[in-house]
Amino acid sequence: MRPPDAGRSGKCGAANRRPRQTARVDVTEPVDLPATWASEQWRVELEAWLLPTLADAGLTVTGPLERSRTRFWSTVLHVETDAGRVWVKENAPSQAFEACLVDAVERVAPGRMPPVVAVEPGRGWLATRDIGTPLQGRDDVPDEAWTELASAWAGLQHDLAPHADALLGTGLSAVPESGIAQWAAALADELGRLPEEDPRALTDEERRHVAAGLPLVEEAAAVLASSGLPASLEHNDLHLGNAFHAPGAPMQFIDLGDAVWAHPLTAFRIPVWVLSARRRDRADALVRRVVDAALEPWTDRMPRADLGALLPAADRVSCLHRALSWRRLVEDVPLGVVDPEYVRSYAEWLLVATDPDPYTAAVEDRHVR
Repeated sequence: MRPPDAGRSGKCGAANRRPRQTARVDVTEPVDLPATWASEQWRVELEAWLLPTLADAGLTVTGPLERSRTRFWSTVLHVETDAGRVWVKENAPSQAFEACLVDAVERVAPGRMPPVVAVEPGRGWLATRDIGTPLQGRDDVPDEAWTELASAWAGLQHDLAPHADALLGTGLSAVPESGIAQWAAALADELGRLPEEDPRALTDEERRHVAAGLPLVEEAAAVLASSGLPASLEHNDLHLGNAFHAPGAPMQFIDLGDAVWAHPLTAFRIPVWVLSARRRDRADALVRRVVDAALEPWTDRMPRADLGALLPAADRVSCLHRALSWRRLVEDVPLGVVDPEYVRSYAEWLLVATDPDPYTAAVEDRHVR
């Protein structure tokens, strides 16, 4: 059996990386990232790192490096080798921690991430082996895949909870419940001070909406803080498009760029809300099974009924995790580079988080992203 690091290049260490805190998002000068990623210079720099790295890992390149997707927040490329396809990703600066985070998760809990070929911490480059088609892209995906998704992620969270230092050392943002309401209030003030012509600006009515809803956020945060559950990895974009499941293997996950370190139950709003909206019934039997699967690993800490009672608070707070993620991405680039449908995303998630009924606000009244 070869050692776990065999064939893996690059080194992520905690010495030069610090966890981010909710109240502060590291902001660099905005750069037109899609233009940078389309440039010849960027490709030359990437290939100068990637090709020798693949060779060092014992892989022979058999095709050209091809771009698969570019959005204003990341670019993804792939290259064929004699051992299969290798995927390469670079994120926007505020989410460049993903490369080291994936590496750290794979070291702590092997088999739950795509096998890492190499990381380049200084650039946030991540090269991983291909693991097939995500569950969302399959024609025959059963409903129970959602249950498996919730069970697998909750189990992974349970395994990762004791390893905060290793994961936070990658630059992952820590989101303590004690500061989330204050962060939301500060964000509302920031958006309220923007000029009227800025599409992100809150109207006077929206500012009143947020002010009225901030006590609900404070209450939800207090409920989670008093629950006694340890913080763990919150995927912040948990759905079947980011999950893979080969027969006889554990479920694997991708796209940790939105992730934060937070209360574990905040991870499950997305699958539960997606299914509730699709079935037009928040009490649907499949939704209940998904919830049960998400709670099961934590029944060693408290009764299932008590865990279930935490979900409304977790849902509300998790909306602010989405606001945090979109805020840092929008601020990474000039505003004109942001796709119009995403410009106002973090303002909309703030409005949802402070709504009396966040589910209805997000799913029925608005179409936030």
